[in-house]
Amino acid sequence: MLAARFPIKLVSQRTGLSPHVLRVWERRYRAVVPARSDTNRRLYTEEEIVRLELLAALSKAGHGIGNISLLPTDELASLIGSLPSPTIAGRETSSSPSAESLFDEAWTTVRNIDSNALRDVLQPAAVSLGVSGLTQELIVPLIDRIGASWESGEISVAEERAASAVIKEVLFTASRPFAQTASAPNFLVTTPSGQLHELGAVLVACNARRYGWEVTYLGPSLPAAEIARAAIRNQSLAVGLSIIYPADDAELPGELIQLRQALPDGLPILIGGRSAHAYAATVKEIDGTIITNLNGLTEMLANLREQRTS
Repeated sequence: MLAARFPIKLVSQRTGLSPHVLRVWERRYRAVVPARSDTNRRLYTEEEIVRLELLAALSKAGHGIGNISLLPTDELASLIGSLPSPTIAGRETSSSPSAESLFDEAWTTVRNIDSNALRDVLQPAAVSLGVSGLTQELIVPLIDRIGASWESGEISVAEERAASAVIKEVLFTASRPFAQTASAPNFLVTTPSGQLHELGAVLVACNARRYGWEVTYLGPSLPAAEIARAAIRNQSLAVGLSIIYPADDAELPGELIQLRQALPDGLPILIGGRSAHAYAATVKEIDGTIITNLNGLTEMLANLREQRTS
């Protein structure tokens, strides 16, 4: 699969650099040289976006772009590490709490059923770690721990639900600044009937929103007919489903087959979550795609968007 590439508007949102500045840095300083689409639009890789984030932070700290634009990315990262204050894309220096220490704090609040304390850990982390760091380094491991602990009986339903409510709130708030354009494709996200755990779906919805998609989020446990009706009404470019628990629901294969039959021919069904592979045979039967992580989701969505415009 080809590496995901992103249009200039999303890169501007990620880096804080205006499209004009991005073009100048390319033409005048060769900071990055993005690929071009068939219609001559700039398309940036994730590595190029990270490089631009570093350059933006160093420029803000006083380094002339002409002096640093051609430095290797690892040297730019070293320069960031030598700065005395927080910089890159909301990330702070090593004086900030690490993701590991924040995870320990967050887990303690989950066990104490202390929603306010959990919120006080996660909300500042969106600044200190950045949105990507908050999601990948803190919330994804926390969701995994909560799910496994709930299944094993280590935590109660009350602990799981209290934590889920706060995580959902923080994720949607963090993704709110990434507004989509009027022409953004629609991505419908939910969990199929019987799947009551929604945090995986929330992660998917927020990640898609972050990359400029219009997201229709329907919450958990929706029958196939309702999912299809909403997808058709919203002219969705894809449907995303999260399957977490249980992994042996005898009714779920039938729900997935009904969904495929009710959706327009060829409309992609992307399925993720800890128990998705337990239904791999049915996913194959409905010509769905199992997504194993957020990076894979990002690449798939980028490819679907590119296919729409080609």
